[in-house]
Amino acid sequence: MIEMLSGASVGTFKNLVWIIAVVIGLLFLIGSRPSTLRKTAARVITALTAGTAAFAAANLAVVFYILAHLMDPRWSVGRDATIESPELSAGPFFQPITDTLNDILDGLTGNVNNVIALKNAFLTMPDFIVAAGWASVVLVGLAITNRILSSIIEKDQMKQIDQNTRDLADIRAQFGLAPFQDARVGAR
Repeated sequence: MIEMLSGASVGTFKNLVWIIAVVIGLLFLIGSRPSTLRKTAARVITALTAGTAAFAAANLAVVFYILAHLMDPRWSVGRDATIESPELSAGPFFQPITDTLNDILDGLTGNVNNVIALKNAFLTMPDFIVAAGWASVVLVGLAITNRILSSIIEKDQMKQIDQNTRDLADIRAQFGLAPFQDARVGAR
């Protein structure tokens, strides 16, 4: 998997994040059909919540991938170019001096190029960090909506259970059977 990512561009990472989010969200829609409109809405909200969480996590995973590969030239695309050191040359008498100067310039140029690559990587990461942040904000709203909808569904189910218990108690009474003995199941 890491070998496949080594050739991926920043745009590919952005597309991959969306694909992961959509696939995870769709996986939460698979299953038996919900029986009521509220349960359908709850399943859709749950799928949106899962997809949003996957989106945030995938964006953060890309940030960590960039941090692990800071000097990768992919983060420099369209950004600052690297520099090259000039090659000093002189006659045979000054060759040892120019070789030493060339080595110093190569080391200095390499360090400057590392700083440029680091800066470019840090300029690429905010796209993913901001996307993860917004996904987290949306995630809070979805979690609140999911909890409210779950509470409404739970209250409806409790009303239905109470109604079924009363109906069963009425049927037992019509047949002359004794009322329920268990206090948790007893008719009111």
